[in-house]
Amino acid sequence: MRPSPLLPTAHLFVCANARPLDDPLGPGCSAAGEALFLELKREVARRGSLATIWVTKTHCLGICPKRGAACAIYPKKQIVTEAESTDAARLVSSAQGEAP
Repeated sequence: MRPSPLLPTAHLFVCANARPLDDPLGPGCSAAGEALFLELKREVARRGSLATIWVTKTHCLGICPKRGAACAIYPKKQIVTEAESTDAARLVSSAQGEAP
C-alpha cells in the first residue's frame, strides 16, 4: 500500500441506490441519483475540473428522500437531499466553496 499523489479539492458522492417499490424505506434514489451523477460529471467536465473535483456514484448514504437523490459533499462534510440533475451546477459551485 502507498499513498496516492492524486487528491481532489472536492468530492461529491451521489446515491443511486435502487430498492423494490414496496421496500419500507422507499424505492431509493435510483433514477434520480443516476441522472444527478451524469449531470454532475458533465458539469465538472464543462468546468475543466475533472482532476480536482471527483464525482462518485454510491449506494445508500443513509438518507432516503421522497424525491430526488442524496449527495454528500466533501470536504464540506455536508449532505443534501432531494437533489435533482438541475441542481448540478449549484452543487459543484458549493463543493468548490463558491457562493450559490
